[in-house]
Amino acid sequence: MNSYLFIGFFITLLYTYNEATLKTSDVRNYLGTRTPYRFRGNKNDSRIKFPHCKDSKIWMIIRHGTRLPRDTDIIKMNTTLKDLKYEILLNNKLGNGELTDEQIKNFEQWSTDINLEHERFLTLEGQDEMILLAERMQNRFPGAIKRKYNNATFLFRYTATQRAQQSARYFANGLFDKKDSQDVIFSPATKVDTVLRFYQHCDKWQKQVKKNPNTYTEQILFGVSDEMNKTLERVSNRLGLSSVLSLDKVILMYKTCGYETSWSKHLASPWCSVFDRASAEVLEYYHDLKHYWLDGYGHDLTYRQACVSINNMLEMFSNKEGPNATFLFAHSGTVLKILTHLGLFKPKDHLRGNAVMKERPWRTSHIDCFAANLAFVLYRCKDGDHVLTLHQERVIKLPMCGKELCPLKELRKKFKDTIYNCNFTDMCSLVRDEL
Repeated sequence: MNSYLFIGFFITLLYTYNEATLKTSDVRNYLGTRTPYRFRGNKNDSRIKFPHCKDSKIWMIIRHGTRLPRDTDIIKMNTTLKDLKYEILLNNKLGNGELTDEQIKNFEQWSTDINLEHERFLTLEGQDEMILLAERMQNRFPGAIKRKYNNATFLFRYTATQRAQQSARYFANGLFDKKDSQDVIFSPATKVDTVLRFYQHCDKWQKQVKKNPNTYTEQILFGVSDEMNKTLERVSNRLGLSSVLSLDKVILMYKTCGYETSWSKHLASPWCSVFDRASAEVLEYYHDLKHYWLDGYGHDLTYRQACVSINNMLEMFSNKEGPNATFLFAHSGTVLKILTHLGLFKPKDHLRGNAVMKERPWRTSHIDCFAANLAFVLYRCKDGDHVLTLHQERVIKLPMCGKELCPLKELRKKFKDTIYNCNFTDMCSLVRDEL
């Protein structure tokens, strides 16, 4: 599909902003999984060097870039939000609400008409995210990521979705010149992929976690809490409405603020003016509760099953043959479960629905934005092989190692359970009394 067709999908927005002035008080810092990657990625692409070492291999898993909403959200944006827009304008003309003249004008000119057929498609901004990410990674690791394409040294793999497929293609465009990028061979996507989307094929997890109502208990409790009710009142008063908005409508506005912020570097969504920092933090936490219990530390099986992806990386680094650079394009659920398997961003206590845990490391706005990524780089050193880990293009220390460059032998020892107790079939099969 011609990428320029996406221009017609973008929302008509008014005011521009300077991202360099983005402050912690800005509601755009609290957009959860719809946060733009340009807010989080590391723009410093200087080569990462270590004495007596050379980067030789890389294994990287990448969440697809910025996308359009799912079909249900598109329908609500095209109907519910349009109706709400006129209600907001009417009440503000009557002198109600706290919106400024400029914000009212922005609402007046806002419109959307996204085609349902393109639900969850990669956007132009998503394409740019992949191209720029690829260019920076190649600059950092020229030994592992060669500028000349060779099918024997590169492996590209994506899930059977348009957004992951297109993310892979634009990432390749960022690595190679036009001729080479057209020659890139991508591994065929399969309906069953236990490396890129293992959780979709884990029957036990699907039943015990995803489809288990108890998984969402904390989020539901927070959704009816005094803190959330006050947030709904605050948003409704800010808009000058005569009645308090439902949680569903406020969430829709919050999602739209996130999507429209992500879609364009230069335009901001009028729906972001609906929120102040406090209300945005509350809605961020509401969604973090869901991802924590669904994709994070809430259930052991959730992150245990990610062993298949970690083993894929370890096997690549241990084999002398095969590709030097492996790039895998997947989804939010994949990235979060792998991060959890590694013990990263773990809070001291479980996230609960009784109050916002403000000082928590588990914040999807920071760890799982669009195009979120995790990379492992193998360095050949005089004293043996070592592994460097990056999250969002920043070097991090794995909890089980504590050093930037972790010896591969030590890492394999730390991942002993991951390597030898990772029978996906046994782990994920339902016994007869569970069927």
